[in-house]
Amino acid sequence: MQSLLDFFAGFGSLFSTGGLFWLLLLLAVFLWTLIIERFWYFYVVHPQVVEVSLRRWKRWSGAEPRVARRARRQIMANVAAETHRAVSLIDSLVLVVLLSGALAGVSGTMRVLESVSLPGAAGERLFARGLEQAAIPAITAGAVVLVALFVTKLLRDRADAETRLLADRLRRG
Repeated sequence: MQSLLDFFAGFGSLFSTGGLFWLLLLLAVFLWTLIIERFWYFYVVHPQVVEVSLRRWKRWSGAEPRVARRARRQIMANVAAETHRAVSLIDSLVLVVLLSGALAGVSGTMRVLESVSLPGAAGERLFARGLEQAAIPAITAGAVVLVALFVTKLLRDRADAETRLLADRLRRG
């Protein structure tokens, strides 16, 4: 039981590093919610969208070539917009998380520099506290951004590939 209390006490000290850490946590939760939503779309919703698009195309395929091309472009534009939805927002959130971590690191470093002029144990404690406030949010933001960059690239490539695959299927009829 004591080890469980120590575990949660560690989380308490982690969140005592300042308000920017809470902001980082909220941004990271929002970022990963959007990422999970995109994966949900590609694995669950997108196959249904492709089938609906193919049925729409079959209705237009017998039309005059100019009208059919315009209908195909419209179908492709709708699907491309849906597959790329929220990917730019995810990119922007990655940058905001990175900059928030840098801001937290700078504010903690300022605290460290303030403590250099204080003599004795009070200065040492303030120095350690400043290091904690500089390091924990910056490392957390770096870890979130590092993983999110790879996942964002994966999502963007997947959106491009799915759009190209549908375009090929519509060209073949």
